Amino acid sequence: MVPRDAQGALAAPTPVVRQAHAAGLFVHPYTFRPENSFLPKALQTGGDEATRSPSGMEREVQAFIAAGIDGFFTDDPALGRRAVDTRGR
Repeated sequence: MVPRDAQGALAAPTPVVRQAHAAGLFVHPYTFRPENSFLPKALQTGGDEATRSPSGMEREVQAFIAAGIDGFFTDDPALGRRAVDTRGR
């Protein structure tokens, strides 16, 4: 998947997705949420843990998509859709 480094930023993807696919499995991580408490530090927005960071969630989802996931779960489907639609822009 996409681990976090010591500073709380997204790190390089691990081989987990590739290995799962090689074993004939699909990868659907859950649950992406836009609140700071669920995001890597580098993707959080100022405020407390309950503060929402829509752009942070979008970037996190996009990193997982780039790592090759097959789908994902989120508590905010509109943000999930936007992450898919704006990927690579």
